[in-house]
Amino acid sequence: MNGLILESVGWALLHLVWQGVLVAAALALALRWVGSRSANLRYALACGALGIMLALPVATAWRHVSRTLEARAARTTAFVERTAARSMNTGVVPRRGVAPLRALSPSGAEALPLKEQVFQQVAEHLPWLVLAWGMGVAASSLRLLKGWMLLRRQVHAAVHASREWQERLEAMARRLGLTRPVRLLVSSKLEVPSTLGWLKPVVLVPTATLTGLSVRELELVLAHELAHIRRHDFAVNVVQTLVETLLFYHPAVWWMSQVIRVERENCCDDLAVRQAPGAIPYARALTALEALRSHGMGTSGPALSALGGSLTDRVRRLVVAPASRCSSRLAAGVSIFTLASSLAVAVPLTALAVQPEKMSGVKAAPVLATATVRTTPAIAGNPTPSAATIASVPTPVVAPPPTVGAALPRPVIVAAAPSPTKGPTSGGTKPGAVSAEAKEAPEADDATTRVGEGPLTVDQLVSLKVAGVTPEVVAQVTAMGYAPTVETLVQFGHAGITSEYAKAMATRFGKPLPSELLVGMKHLGVTPEWLEQMAGLGFAKTDPEQLLAAKALGLDAAWLNDLKSAGFTNLDLDTAVELRALGVTSQYIHELEAAGLKPATVDELRRLRAGGVDADFIRRMRQPRQ
Repeated sequence: MNGLILESVGWALLHLVWQGVLVAAALALALRWVGSRSANLRYALACGALGIMLALPVATAWRHVSRTLEARAARTTAFVERTAARSMNTGVVPRRGVAPLRALSPSGAEALPLKEQVFQQVAEHLPWLVLAWGMGVAASSLRLLKGWMLLRRQVHAAVHASREWQERLEAMARRLGLTRPVRLLVSSKLEVPSTLGWLKPVVLVPTATLTGLSVRELELVLAHELAHIRRHDFAVNVVQTLVETLLFYHPAVWWMSQVIRVERENCCDDLAVRQAPGAIPYARALTALEALRSHGMGTSGPALSALGGSLTDRVRRLVVAPASRCSSRLAAGVSIFTLASSLAVAVPLTALAVQPEKMSGVKAAPVLATATVRTTPAIAGNPTPSAATIASVPTPVVAPPPTVGAALPRPVIVAAAPSPTKGPTSGGTKPGAVSAEAKEAPEADDATTRVGEGPLTVDQLVSLKVAGVTPEVVAQVTAMGYAPTVETLVQFGHAGITSEYAKAMATRFGKPLPSELLVGMKHLGVTPEWLEQMAGLGFAKTDPEQLLAAKALGLDAAWLNDLKSAGFTNLDLDTAVELRALGVTSQYIHELEAAGLKPATVDELRRLRAGGVDADFIRRMRQPRQ
């Protein structure tokens, strides 16, 4: 029986090679049909395809065992019936069953059809194949176990964040609909904010982010980590890691896993954006985190991180084309449909390919191989994103580090309000006291509390001080026409917005810009000189958000003139932003022309680039078949 199980595992591993190609092709077609903006749907499709990859070997092995046992039972029954018939005819019961067996089976391998000979030759080497697979699984498991132990040491070495930070995280978790308690830990050895755990989730924050990011930026980064917890990404990542470990030899598995990781980050971005005033502030928070990482923080560890995937691609997606919100029911329905369709194709083909035992006269010797599978997630995407196309982010104002040993820096966040002072006869609160209701909803304080019109909490005062806000700055912001709320003042302080800059932007667009948009422009380096340059290129009367998207993607005169030299002129800003996001250059156009294809319209150029058509592909398609 052990030999039969070993043989079934070997056939399952072999058949998965072509089965996986079919599943990967079905997934590629489905992703192309869905498009690039439905992150939830793309994520569900990729997870469904990876689930199929895990189910197919099990189904193949089970079918092989069933058919082999049926073939054995049929041969035994036929032998008994023939023996009984001969006994009745001759009156002599044979003392051995070897002769009838020889009469039923071929006398030699040369009598077998070619197909059965091939299957027999392969079956002879199945034990070695399974042994090699087991060794690969064991090696992968040991590597993953090492990463898991390293991560656990980091968790044990981390310390609890301050009570103010923990309360703010709990308030954000409630807004996201989380019912499980989430711990916030701070680690001096961690490199980027990360999340791990399912039943008892933990958010790990590097010490440097507490002082290197503004309050609002860090809130948005934490919202991304909480989105991982809400979506149960850790549990999915454990299963994903299990599939990668067991099916390490199949390239389709690694491609599907990469799609899952990319779309997982996009889905969490979509949830985090809902907690932000818009996509621009969230994209700015990601760029600030990347700037902080590049100034001393390395790559991420084996956990779910806010810097997973390509930062440039994520910012482009947020700024240029906000993601459509796909219904989870629709995503699940399409995923199930894809699963059923792929199984409907693969299972019948497997039934034709799986041969009963009669095709293999060699029984596999039992080989015992054990594999340890890690139950932690793999790295959630490529940890080295590039932000080359994004304008540099000004270095955030950093609070001076504490001087007490290795103590962690105090977080710049809204602190818990002091207990109300009990009055002898009055039922109201005294000046300086904060009600319990305000403490329960601290997320609204910074956006609504006006400086100079009411009491401020301790950490609001700290936030204002770190941002460099003074009474003179409050007066200047008020004179600009903006409400002097804590949030606006802190954002203006970190961005370095002056009255001259605000006036220049208002003059350029004919009206004062919203504070969030103004801060985004300042962070991305939108200056009056750059706006004049864009006006000289024909983009004078444009929406400020369009210009902000153009700046985020690095659209400039050199790139536009580059396209003009290739024959594409008079582009509107929306089209230019889209082509820039796709990575279209004059070099790409000239390469297409050299291959014999000249795009006639912008639409053709867009479709060629989005479809991945390049000069090499065109040449290979035009070569005659050999």
